[in-house]
Amino acid sequence: MADDIHAGLMRPEKPKMYFFRRFLLIGIVLLSGGGAISQFQNLNLKRLLNIPRHYTVLSITEKINIDGLGTDAAWQRAPWTEDFVDIESGASRGHNHKRTRCKMVWDSIFLYVLAELREEDVWANINAQDAPVFQNNALEIFINPDGSTFNYFEFQINAIGAVWDLYMPRPYRSGGRGLSSWDIKGLKKAVHIAGTLNQPGDKDTSWTVELAIPFSSLGVWRNATKSGTIWRMNFSRVHWQHDAINGTYSKKRDPSSGRFLPERYTVWSPQGILNLHFPERWGYVLFADSVTSSGFLSETMENLKLNLWKYYYLQQIYKTRNKKYAVDISLLNALLVETPKVTEKGIEIKMSATEKQFLIMGRLDSSDDWLTLDHEGEMRKETVLR
Repeated sequence: MADDIHAGLMRPEKPKMYFFRRFLLIGIVLLSGGGAISQFQNLNLKRLLNIPRHYTVLSITEKINIDGLGTDAAWQRAPWTEDFVDIESGASRGHNHKRTRCKMVWDSIFLYVLAELREEDVWANINAQDAPVFQNNALEIFINPDGSTFNYFEFQINAIGAVWDLYMPRPYRSGGRGLSSWDIKGLKKAVHIAGTLNQPGDKDTSWTVELAIPFSSLGVWRNATKSGTIWRMNFSRVHWQHDAINGTYSKKRDPSSGRFLPERYTVWSPQGILNLHFPERWGYVLFADSVTSSGFLSETMENLKLNLWKYYYLQQIYKTRNKKYAVDISLLNALLVETPKVTEKGIEIKMSATEKQFLIMGRLDSSDDWLTLDHEGEMRKETVLR
């Protein structure tokens, strides 16, 4: 399953420039997209069309010592995220039940991350920069500062502290490729193991990751992040079943095929699909000076977004069956076997489409601001005078 969920990562491009204009993407060589097409055939709209989780990142003035312990005073004020859940179903119990959770804080220079991964057998054997770290047990972080589904970053780290960081101009489903030549300049990292590394004869407790990610490395310049800024992020834990043979850990194989058993994923905000590169499914993080009990998301606006994504997914399903996009929205509604929880009450939805491309528009009845979503999965906010 690694080839599907991280499709295309084994042959990264080396771009001359990264940030943040659409016209820079014209020269990018597109992948075939076969993995995305196969996943679109079996989309579960009931799982996909749910409001993502959200978290408030507290500002700090104290210094944090990046040692992997997470004992600094600033961490004591920061709340933990919810425990990670199954990537597809969102179930709290399942095949990967090892507890995982994170917390974050920020100052004018860094986003700080602390992650706790419970584990009785801590092991890792990849110790190289920009190697496929997800082939070990790993923590993954996905970051999209502008809140879109394009121009985002992925970070992976294992228990040794080996890192793979890459920039994604666009998701794989839209022809994107992972650009491993991008690095988090100025990253501070530490891993602490409550137990031992690569010693099968004992029982460990956990491994903890502590990071300081410079905002500047993400194209976010000094003081550009302010209280009230909202990003999209998600966290994933990759877990492989293992054997201990002659005192050495190795990934477990299927005895009949000889292949490695598939890895398992838990995440902070459920994706609803076994694919981490659906950025619209990531959680929301608010940079703030304090945590409010009421939360910060508008359910009305989130319902509007989910309606647009509903028709986007239906268009992908329609295309896999008919080799073309639907030109009328009624053809998409006919595909609905089970009505999703989202409602179109109080909103207006329009669609313009040919057999090769489409644009879905939606607005609240009380607003002149339209959200648009195109066939490449890019959402924009537009103001149209009526």
